[in-house]
Formats: sequence, structure tokens, C-alpha cells
Amino acid sequence: MQRNPNLQFAICNLKFAISLLTLLTFLALHTFPLSAAPPKLPQAVPIDGPPFTGELTGLDAAKNLVFQTQGQTKLLPLNDLVTWGTCPEPRRGPVLVLTDGGLLPAEVLAADKDALQAESDRFGPLAIPLEMLAGVMFQLPNSAAGRDALLERILHASGDADRLVLENGDALSGAWEALHRNAVQWKSEVGVTDVELARISAVSFNPALRRKPAPHPLAWAGWDDGSRLLVDQIRIENGAVQVTVFGQTWKTALTRLVFLQALSGRAVYLSDCKPGTYRFTPYLSIRWPYQNDRNVDGGLLRNDGRLYLKGLGVHSAAQLSYPLEGKYQKFQAELAVDDSTDGGGSVRFHVLVDGHEKFASEIVHGRQPPTPVSVDVSGAKQLELIVDYADRGDVQDRADWLGARVIRK
Repeated sequence: MQRNPNLQFAICNLKFAISLLTLLTFLALHTFPLSAAPPKLPQAVPIDGPPFTGELTGLDAAKNLVFQTQGQTKLLPLNDLVTWGTCPEPRRGPVLVLTDGGLLPAEVLAADKDALQAESDRFGPLAIPLEMLAGVMFQLPNSAAGRDALLERILHASGDADRLVLENGDALSGAWEALHRNAVQWKSEVGVTDVELARISAVSFNPALRRKPAPHPLAWAGWDDGSRLLVDQIRIENGAVQVTVFGQTWKTALTRLVFLQALSGRAVYLSDCKPGTYRFTPYLSIRWPYQNDRNVDGGLLRNDGRLYLKGLGVHSAAQLSYPLEGKYQKFQAELAVDDSTDGGGSVRFHVLVDGHEKFASEIVHGRQPPTPVSVDVSGAKQLELIVDYADRGDVQDRADWLGARVIRK
């Protein structure tokens, strides 16, 4: 059968048009890519009023934080801030561990018995007295639980000697002499030897020689490289942020600051207070103490992938009471099951004021985002925080009162 030449011609034109359209689409997508969505602004949580998103641009003379939000300028007194942004975590070593719990990722260039020379991506070259340091994490474990355990091992070391933590978990007591090239010069009972950095997980400096932290720091501040520092002073101007840590002044670009949590404002964190009573009712026989600023296993507080620096960790069934003496207006917190359960756990939270229940949560499960709570405690004498079993007994009931705080009048 003879083919129609006109039909063949039309088919060829159609194929050519489709090929040309495909080519033009490819070139358009690769030459003129679709504009990316604007980055999500950090969220600020004030003591009063709803949270809002905004870019932090300044701190004025009256200690008001200056935010740019939706094309407008918004002022918030630093004393009225709970948190702004999200506190990041360092993902690689070395990380300097300050005696107050602050962390500073930095390359260790040299060190002797008195000071450590380091290079920070955010703050540049630094000379840090060893008395400011609890230790150095040279290699970070892969898991959050491993990193937390190593940090606790450094911060809560005991005795009157330096200690090397080797990669295999062994520890050597002795004295840090110096760091040169790729080895630590270490003095022990058998003499002075060089220990290669590749073999060292961390070093913990003599707890007896550590400088005590300031009693009333201004705020926690966090940077995008995982640095988090307890700062005594903060200054923001001309696109830069300057902080004072242990009397030292460090400065970097404001765009690198990603987190603030006020500590000397109207919010008083219960983890900094002594409870009146603590009662634990075991489901079977295991007993769990409560933890300040840690989950009940001793790790850092995390929920929904986010790190929280303040709060209370308990296990069901637990009851904590705090004397208020009529000094406060509100109790606030975010309620969650800690991420360390990997989705396990189910609890109920209750808040009692002077013996009367003022809040009762639905069942809270693992992997569930935090539930905010705010309770009026005006004139109250006692606050009770209760975590009870839910639908799975007490299995992995690691409950967190994230950011648990009472608000001054």
C-alpha cells in the first residue's frame, strides 16, 4: 500500500516540533533555573504573646532585640525573650569544651601547660587559658548518644589529674605537657611520651584547676558551625555580633549567629531551681532520678530533631514540686517524649497549682512534636509537675519538660 506523502510530512514536522520543545525546555530549566524559595526565617519565642519569625538585625541601647519581620521592624526586650532560632550541634572535631559547658569547634594549633592556641572558623585565632577548658573532643562519635556520653565524661571528670580518652575507650591519667605536630606530649608515671592524635578521642583537663563559670550568665548563644557559648555580654551593631566569654571578647558576623536563649530575664528555669519534693513510682522495680537540662538517661534534651538546652527529664511515673511563694505569673514549657526513644514512649503530663489540676495533656507519643503549655500561677504557693503512664506501661517513657520555666512578675 502506498503511503500518503502529506501525512508523512506532517508526522515529521510533529516529531521535529516535539524534539525542539524538549530541547528548549531543557535549556530553560538549566540556563534559567526556577528561583529558590526564600530561606525560612528563625522563630522567636517571647515570654508574652505568640511566636513570630524574624531576622535578628540589632540590639539597641535599651537592650531591645531588633527584628525584621514581614517588612517591618519589631522590638523585643532581651529580658522578655525565651529563645530565638535553633541551637545547632557540632558534627566534627576538634571541639573545645569550656568549663561552663560551652562548645567551640576549632583547630588546635599548639598548646602547653598554660594555654591552647586554636583557629575558629567563626572567631579566628584564639589563645585560651587551659583553666577555661574542661577538655577537648578531638574525634566526635557518630551517634548523638555517644557524643553526649563523651561530653559528660569530660564535664564531670573527677580527681586531680588530666586524662586522655583513647579511641578504644581506655583512659590514661597523667599531665598534659604540650601539643606539637600530630601528637600530645603526655607525662605519666612511666615518664614523658608522645601519643598520636589519631589515637585520641578526647582529653579532660584537671578538674581541680578549672575556672568556675560565671554565676549569672546573660544568655546562651549559638552559631552555625555548632558553637554554643554562655555569654556574659552581647553587642550587635554594623552587621557584627560581639560576645564576652570568661572575660574574653570574641567577634564575628551577625549572619553566623543562629540561636539565642536569655538566661537573666523574666524567665526562671526550673532546672536552675531546687525542687521541694520529687516522688517516683516505679511500674515494676527500676527507679529513675530526674535530670536537670538532660533527659532521664543523661543525654541532652532533643525532640523532633531539635536540641533544647534547658528543661527537665523524667521517667513515668514522676512528680516534681516547686515552691513559688507567690512570686510568679505563669508556668510555661513544651511537653514531649525525648528523641532518644527513637519513637517509643507514651505519657500524660499534668500541671497542678496549689493542689488543683490546671492542665492535663492528651497522650504524648515519641516522634510527636512538642506541645506548648502555659498555666497561670499568679499568687500560687506551689507548682506540681506530674508525668504518668499512658497506653504502653512505662516502656521508654522518657518525658521532657522542655524549657520548663516560671515567669517573674
